Amino acid sequence: MKQRYSLLLGASLLALAPLASAEFYIGAGLYDISVDENIDNVSFDDNDTTGALFLGWRPLELVGAEVGYYDFGELEADDGTTIEGGALTVAGLLSFELGPVGLYGKAGIASTDVDIKNGAFSDDDSSSDPFGGIGATVDVLDKLYVYAEYLRFDNDAKLDAIGAGVRYQF
Repeated sequence: MKQRYSLLLGASLLALAPLASAEFYIGAGLYDISVDENIDNVSFDDNDTTGALFLGWRPLELVGAEVGYYDFGELEADDGTTIEGGALTVAGLLSFELGPVGLYGKAGIASTDVDIKNGAFSDDDSSSDPFGGIGATVDVLDKLYVYAEYLRFDNDAKLDAIGAGVRYQF
């Protein structure tokens, strides 16, 4: 009986072994956020350069999870209406490493909060919408990476984000 429990305990520990090499990372980048949409009969065609921060966990080399914040900056419509806001995100990542270069796909949910202003009129709009994208990393030092990515936020504004930054693994 003790031998069976020992075998079960050993198998359980062996199954958890990949988690022992789990890596955490933190990153930051600059993004060009752009919109080219008609929202409630208001035509938006603008872009802004903003920042993003994220924290990630990779329990396996090919699979990860990430929490981040993406600032959308201030985007202006033809009639002077502005939208300003950002998104808190939770995403899953699938990656493929080929030497110092890695390719990845990211998909998840963005909790978006946007302030809409036009003269004396102002409104807040909050929603939870899907987002996703693709990117590439390059290992420049053992734990320091540079990355570039394209993201699409599937909210009412259909925001596109093209960005680059650094990521540090610890």
